[in-house]
Amino acid sequence: MKTVYHNTDRPTLIKWLCIGLGSAGIICFILYVASTGDWLMLSTFYLLIYFAMIYGQYKLCTYTVDDKEDTIVSSQQKKYPLRLSDITTVTYNESKKGRFRRLLIHDSGVGFMQIRTSKENADKITAQILAANPAAEVKHASFI
Repeated sequence: MKTVYHNTDRPTLIKWLCIGLGSAGIICFILYVASTGDWLMLSTFYLLIYFAMIYGQYKLCTYTVDDKEDTIVSSQQKKYPLRLSDITTVTYNESKKGRFRRLLIHDSGVGFMQIRTSKENADKITAQILAANPAAEVKHASFI
C-alpha cells in the first residue's frame, strides 16, 4: 500500500500562492529597475521571492511510504529511498518546551532522512514504519 503524506491540506492553493508571490516579487524588481533606485522595491523583491521559495519548498514537500516496495521516499530525495526493513531508529526532535520540530529516520548503514512535517503526520509515518519493522526503536530528543 502506497501512502503519500503532504505538509499541507491544499497543495494547489500553496502552489498558486507561491507563484503569485514570486510574480509580485518580479514586478517589484521591474519597478526597481525602472525607477531611480528605490531600495524599498528591491528589498520587497528579495523578501517576496525568498519567502515564496522557502515556504513553497517546505509546504509542497511530500513523503511516500510504500509497504509493497518496502521504501520511504521524500519528494526532495527521490533517488535515495530508505528501506523500511533497514530502519533502526526513529527520533522525534523536540524543542526544550516539548514542541515537535522534525522526525529523523536512520537505517542500519549511513542512510538517514529528515522529515519536517506536522506531529500528526510524524505519528502516522512512525506507526507505518513500526508496522513494517517492529525492531525499529523510537526515541525522543530535546534540542535548543
